[in-house]
Amino acid sequence: MSGRVLGPLAIALTGCAAVSSSFLLPDVIALATPPGRVADGSGQLDPAATVRLTARQHAALAEATHGAIEAATRAPADLRLQRRAAAMVRAMAADSEDKTAIGTLAVAPLLEHLVGAQPCPGLVDAAATWHALGEQARAGEAYLRASSECGSIEAAIAAVAPLRTVDRCDDAIAGLRAAWPRVRAGRKGAWIEVFDAVASCSDAVTLRRNLAFAPTEVVEDYVALRAARRQEELERDRERAAEQREEAERDRARQASWRCESECSAAVSSCSSSCTGEPSCSERCASVGHVCRSGCGGF
Repeated sequence: MSGRVLGPLAIALTGCAAVSSSFLLPDVIALATPPGRVADGSGQLDPAATVRLTARQHAALAEATHGAIEAATRAPADLRLQRRAAAMVRAMAADSEDKTAIGTLAVAPLLEHLVGAQPCPGLVDAAATWHALGEQARAGEAYLRASSECGSIEAAIAAVAPLRTVDRCDDAIAGLRAAWPRVRAGRKGAWIEVFDAVASCSDAVTLRRNLAFAPTEVVEDYVALRAARRQEELERDRERAAEQREEAERDRARQASWRCESECSAAVSSCSSSCTGEPSCSERCASVGHVCRSGCGGF
């Protein structure tokens, strides 16, 4: 009885297996068949792909900066978040594409809070951010405040560049003059940086007058230093000019040698074409070519 029952069942199962195998067989064959060779690409991103990737990077940076400012707003007591958000704004400002999106950010309230909560170093952070955003007057004023309120000689020096761009060199030099008493207690060589900053806002006529806040002997030392720098720069210019002349001469010699070689080859070809296969004639042509090339120079 059981044999009669199992017999049909076994037959049915065998049939299902056969049908299943018939469906799987094309897939197995497809997997076993090697695909056609894909042509080699250029190895470079398509311009459209480059544009898309760049746009995604800009969007990601803008979104991250928005998030940083929002986090700083939610945690006004966390100055670390305020400074990080300001740094991200500066990163956006460094790219012209990202800079256009900064107008949607609440930058001014962020910097005002940072300065009010911790002027040192908040003023320097704010100044650097305003400078990156092209707000040169705000940047210079913040640097001057940092120099005055935080005793930072470096801030007084940094104020010169933005203030110079808005024709406020007098304010910049006043800040350097006020910072001068702190230079001797500062790091070595700081006085030269102060004088260089003054010089960047001066001309040949006004330099000594603008340096009048320093002792005369120190000013004389700086004038001598500037003269030595000019001499070194002139020497470097002469060396660069000499190198350029030598390179130009080498280029001319290479071109002349190449033209000579070409003319010799053309002469040999013309000579050989007239030999009509005569060996002695061909040898004479080759000899003439060798003599010709020997005078072309060694390039």
